[in-house]
Amino acid sequence: MTPIRPPAVAGSFYPADPEKLAASVDEMLAQVPAPKNFSRIVIAPHAGHMYSGQLAAHAYRQLDPATRRVAVLGPTHRVGIAAMALTGADGLATPLGTIDVDVELTELVSGLADVVEAPVVHAQEHSIEVHIPFLQRHLEPGFTLLPIAVGSCSAESVAAVIDAVYDAGDTAIVISSDLSHFLTDESARHKDAYTIAQILSLAGPLDGYQACGAYPINGLVRFARGRAMTAEILAAGNSADVSGDTSRVVGYASLRFDSDGTDPRLVDIAYRAIADELGIDVPGSPPEMPEEVGSSFVTLTIDGKLRGCIGNLRADRPLATDISENARAAATRDPRFPPLRPEEFAATDIEVSVLSTPEPMPATTRAEVIAQLRPGIDGVILDDGVHRATFLPQVWEQLPEPNQFLTHLLAKAGLEADEWPEDMRVSTYTATPHIRRANQR
Repeated sequence: MTPIRPPAVAGSFYPADPEKLAASVDEMLAQVPAPKNFSRIVIAPHAGHMYSGQLAAHAYRQLDPATRRVAVLGPTHRVGIAAMALTGADGLATPLGTIDVDVELTELVSGLADVVEAPVVHAQEHSIEVHIPFLQRHLEPGFTLLPIAVGSCSAESVAAVIDAVYDAGDTAIVISSDLSHFLTDESARHKDAYTIAQILSLAGPLDGYQACGAYPINGLVRFARGRAMTAEILAAGNSADVSGDTSRVVGYASLRFDSDGTDPRLVDIAYRAIADELGIDVPGSPPEMPEEVGSSFVTLTIDGKLRGCIGNLRADRPLATDISENARAAATRDPRFPPLRPEEFAATDIEVSVLSTPEPMPATTRAEVIAQLRPGIDGVILDDGVHRATFLPQVWEQLPEPNQFLTHLLAKAGLEADEWPEDMRVSTYTATPHIRRANQR
């Protein structure tokens, strides 16, 4: 490692005087009530403290003051890079003192895909630095830091870093991002509300027009979906709330993520059904499931590549039965793939998506459908009485543009890209994903 990284934006993004900085941060933190329980993962804005500091305080109050390590993943504004950049420094300084870079976490992530050491990326970057004073005033002394400047990386690569850091234990994770930039106040509030809804639904991907920290957020969303986490909005606003200028604003939001709301029984049912289909013994007893009726899709992937996906759009049998049968079919009867081999099972990720009841879309033309689609949220069914096909909401990750999404869905239904039958019916639904990675078994 190299010497200490000095502060780059003290005196502009926050006070350079230590006493004034400590007092202002303390005042902002004091205005937010303590949470009922702490969280280990938050999203916080990174504008100047006078603009977004109060909203960021909502995120920092969610962290346990006894936290010993913090990873901060922020976007790159000054130096573009197609990687995640480590600072290469021994510590990061602010007017309140120097925080040591965590050596163990640095070594842990250094060998992961798309992680490089690039001090130049950090030298003038503010997206991580502005958070450090909040950590210094909120956490007990002695904590260490893992600063990662995230450039244009895949959600999978970023999620892998978050996954490794999260499993290291006693580590909080801060994702640094503002929302829309330089829209009018009214337009920004609409756009940001939509972006926040996507994050709360663990949907995506976001683009750079929605959030400057789209890359780290997309990685977090992918990680959170894999852990069946839930997101909660803490506070939101924009720069007009402080400046009064509604002509060109920057949006902000603070959120927290928790491991609530998951039902591990659902993936266990799929796991045991596939193991039984392949003749593999699984210790323990199968989970007890209520006899509620439901519909599901079971998706199998190996190293991120699809290996099978079978599901049912109609809730016409007990959910446990539906998951079990779809899991067996995805493993051995998906016509696009050969049957899953027993030796592949240990490397297979299993995702169970529980579907809501499909709702008809009030649209008759392709243009009307495109205008009403919610990227990252809607699963879509096309049905003209002869051709029928669906895409789960997860497909938005590969096809984020509505016209592109619909074109591929038409092809899946056996129709031409520009074909739109007069009697085409469109329905949408949502899906709640439950995932078990191969390395979590």
